[in-house]
Amino acid sequence: MEACTYPYKGVVDAFVVEAKACERPLLFAIDMGFRSILLEGDPLSIIKKLKLDGEDGSILRPISQSIQLLRSHFVEVTYYFVPREANKATYNLALEGRRPQTSCFWVDKAPDLVENVVDEDWTAWLQHR
Repeated sequence: MEACTYPYKGVVDAFVVEAKACERPLLFAIDMGFRSILLEGDPLSIIKKLKLDGEDGSILRPISQSIQLLRSHFVEVTYYFVPREANKATYNLALEGRRPQTSCFWVDKAPDLVENVVDEDWTAWLQHR
């Protein structure tokens, strides 16, 4: 598992930030040499838009077009909607990414704050099996 965070300064529209947050992992995965990627996120409207093959007429059009072009670098790109309540690791990663105000990359290990949440979620899942 790899992770990365990027600061977005001067962006006032939440939909733009959410869409950019779906674009950045593709760039990161291309740099890492991945051929398949699974993206999980909680912005349902963005996830739905990315799953469509049609033309996007919204304010997000430049970003969605960029994402469509980036997809051509992969054999497979899968998008999954994950409710925010079930996406604690991503939330904590976003918190971690705000601290340095610069891009951060983790390869083969996530920040401790994120690792702890993943461990807690895994333990809870095992207990409910």
